[in-house]
Amino acid sequence: MAEPGNGIDSPTDPEDRQAEGDAATSENSGGGTAAFQVLRIVDFRYLFVGNMMMFMAFQMRNVVQSWLALELTDSQAWVGVVNGSPAIAIILLGLIGGVASDRWPKRDILLWVRLGLGMVNFVVGYLVMIDAISIWHLLFLSLAQGGAIAFGMPASQTIVQDIVGRNRLLTAVSLNQSLATIGGTAGPAIGGLLLGLMGVGPVYLIIGAIYIPAIYATWKIKTRTRVERPSNFNPISDIKEALVYVRSSPPLRILVALNCLGLLAGFIFPIIPVYARDVLDVGESGFGVLMAAFGLGALIGGLGLAFIGNVKHKGWLLMLAVVLGDPTSILFGFSRDFYFSTFLIFLFGVGAAFYITTVSTLFQTHAPDHLRGKIMAVYALTLQLFPLGWMLGGFAAETLGAEMSLILGNGFSITVTVLMFARSRAFRELT
Repeated sequence: MAEPGNGIDSPTDPEDRQAEGDAATSENSGGGTAAFQVLRIVDFRYLFVGNMMMFMAFQMRNVVQSWLALELTDSQAWVGVVNGSPAIAIILLGLIGGVASDRWPKRDILLWVRLGLGMVNFVVGYLVMIDAISIWHLLFLSLAQGGAIAFGMPASQTIVQDIVGRNRLLTAVSLNQSLATIGGTAGPAIGGLLLGLMGVGPVYLIIGAIYIPAIYATWKIKTRTRVERPSNFNPISDIKEALVYVRSSPPLRILVALNCLGLLAGFIFPIIPVYARDVLDVGESGFGVLMAAFGLGALIGGLGLAFIGNVKHKGWLLMLAVVLGDPTSILFGFSRDFYFSTFLIFLFGVGAAFYITTVSTLFQTHAPDHLRGKIMAVYALTLQLFPLGWMLGGFAAETLGAEMSLILGNGFSITVTVLMFARSRAFRELT
């Protein structure tokens, strides 16, 4: 690992540096579970706090943005478009973000990205307060937010291994996803409550203010590693090298295929606010509770993985995630009881935590160090098909009805995954 404040790694072998980092962590930890050992690392704690605030702000924004889009248009298709549009920017710019994460210190990238995201929320809040907001403003600013996320996501994923080392990666990713999801759990409930009390504009301003402690925590991170590049470094060739590597790696090909199915697994999200308002009749606060249940499920699922430690049979864990997620989405479409719907969304969150944590870990462990940022950009790019499914799901729900769109989308997703698992030994033996 680089020394605090260094911009470039020392030219020693990456595996030697990793072993030294792991040994140092072990010496400093003094025993205990893997999760507590990781939490003793100062930079990881700062990363955790920053991510927790980010999750809170992001989930609050999802709630208020979905409600604002529904108020402006009375269309679940537009709810899907506005929430899915950031994925378009991430898909277009994600590989460039991967190049950036290998070329510049990841902590610096995250700092600027989080500053930009905070400013976007202040702008939306201001436009709402002066009654000048339109659906087109919301769409444009969502695309801008997606562009910022595209540059930050590969850095956010790869900085975890820089801080904790390869051997503790699954534990660290689980904590990074689950403990930060404390903010994601509170965010929807707080967002729904504040919507009912204050209205859309003030909530956006509060979301912007939440980014301030996230920016401060990111600034306090000292790990600033990046890979030394030759003077004739060509980013286009580097991207091609990463794509060729992904294509040649059976585990990475399987993970890319699974992420592509996320286009259908995301059908449920534009349906949730419509069900909260028109089917379950629970309004903004009930919508916040439903999204909080998703966050709570993700928190419990991620914490469970973190305290279990490294799970050897990760292919089976991915299969469990899909078996939890897709059927509960279909059942949600037919539920007319608020409490049962909340329970289903909770189970969906558990499955999502299992899936995202495991896929993120596998992408990193199967990537060589010099391509890790760009391969994680491929991960981020394909993972964005999930929120892009919000857009497709919104149109499908308006055209076919919510129940039929979920049957077709999630039914196809689980069917293909089960067939892949049954026919692919490489899938079953993912470790």
